[in-house]
Amino acid sequence: MSKVRLFFPKDKLSDVVVINDKETLHKANDVLALNKGEKVFLFDGQGIEYRYKIIETSRKSISLKKEGIEREDNPPYEKITLGIPLVKEQKIELILQKATELGVWSFQPFISERSIQGNPSSGKKERWERIIQEAARQSGRLWVARINEIVDFDTLLKQDFNFKLAASIDGQRIAGKIKAKYPKILLLIGPEGDFSPDEYKELKAGGFTFLKLSENILRVETASIMASGLINYFLAQEL
Repeated sequence: MSKVRLFFPKDKLSDVVVINDKETLHKANDVLALNKGEKVFLFDGQGIEYRYKIIETSRKSISLKKEGIEREDNPPYEKITLGIPLVKEQKIELILQKATELGVWSFQPFISERSIQGNPSSGKKERWERIIQEAARQSGRLWVARINEIVDFDTLLKQDFNFKLAASIDGQRIAGKIKAKYPKILLLIGPEGDFSPDEYKELKAGGFTFLKLSENILRVETASIMASGLINYFLAQEL
C-alpha cells in the first residue's frame, strides 16, 4: 500500500491525535482499510511531516500516536505568488490544484476591468483552502500554499515584489530572463479577454516583464498552469 499522508494544522498536532471527521474516516476505513499498528504520516503545511502509528480504530474515530519526525524542509528562497483574475469558480479550482502541485507559494486573486466582478459565493475561500491542502498532500509538498484575500488591480500593483512577470502574447520568451535569485516573485495572468490597454500601461510603468507563453491564445487556466511550471523549471536551472 502507498504511503498514507494527511494534512493536519500545526495547532491540532500533539503526541496523540484523534481523527473523527467523516471524510477522513471514510477514506481510512472504507478506502484504505487501515488497521491498528499501521503507519500514518501527518504534515503540518509548515515544513514538517510526522510519523504516527494507529493505536485504536473504529467506525467513529481513529487514534494515532506520534513516533517522530519523518521529513522536514525549510521554505524555498524563491517564493512565487500567482496572481489570478476572478473567473468561473471551477476554473479557479483547477488553477489552485495544479499550480500547488507545481510549487506555487501563494495565490493572489484579483479583480480587473475584464474579470468577473464581485466576490465569490459564500464559503468559497474555505473550499479553495481545502483544494490547496489536498493538492499539497497528493504531491508530497511539506508547505501548504496560502491564498490571499481578493484585491483590485491597483492594490495588486502596489504590492512589494522583487521580480514581476505578466503573461502576454506580445511578451518575450522566459529563457534567459531569470538571471538572479529573487525571494519574492509575482507571476500575473490576465483575465479572459486579456488586460485592458490602460492596465497594460500600468503594468509597464510598474516594472513588469512581459512573458510570452505561446504563439496561441491560451485560456486563463491553461496560462496559469503553464506559467507556474515554466517559472519553477527555470528557477531550478538557476540553482
